Parts: sequence; structure tokens; C-alpha cells
Amino acid sequence: MSNNNTSVVMIERAAEQLRQERETFDQAKKHDGLWFILKLAMGFVSVILLICVMVVAVYILFNNGDFSLTVTNFAGAALFVDVLGMLIGVWKIVIAPESSSKLQPTTQVSLPTSTE
Repeated sequence: MSNNNTSVVMIERAAEQLRQERETFDQAKKHDGLWFILKLAMGFVSVILLICVMVVAVYILFNNGDFSLTVTNFAGAALFVDVLGMLIGVWKIVIAPESSSKLQPTTQVSLPTSTE
């Protein structure tokens, strides 16, 4: 009877381990999906902001007679820094391969051994 009880305990333990591993994987999958949405939103917002800054800076640079030298210099610097920052940000956040996580199975391959 002891062997049967041990077997039942081992099966219950393996089922609980599998349940916990499944929950861990589901949580990692959910977090990965949320990070993807956040990256996508950040990408869209940064593109919109880049376009806005570029439009204002280019307008100031083309109509430099209407603005002071300081404002014109700041517009040129903002255009350069914003484009450069956008390129670096997109590379580090979106394109770089190490920035995305890889979902992997969390289940253990080994089966419980019986103590017969």
C-alpha cells in the first residue's frame, strides 16, 4: 500500500509542478505581449513627436529672417539632436535583437521516477 501512496503523491507533485510551470509561462507570455504594445506605442509617439519637431525646426530655419539668431541656432540644434536621438532610440529599443525576450518552454522534461 505504501508504494501506491508514494505513486499518488508523485503524480500529484508532478501535476502541481506542471500547473506552476504553465502559470509561469502564461505570465511571461502576457508580459511579453504588454511590452510589445508599449514598444509599439512608444514608436508611434516618437515618430509623431519627431515629425512635429522637424516641421517647427524646418519652418524656423527656412524663415530665419523672422527669428533671432539664437532661436535659429536652437532650431538647428534641436533638429540635429532630435533626429539623432530618434535613430539611437529606435535602434536600442526596437531593432536591437537583445531588446526582445524569447519565450521558452518552462516545463521540466524529466518524468518522476517511481521508488519500487
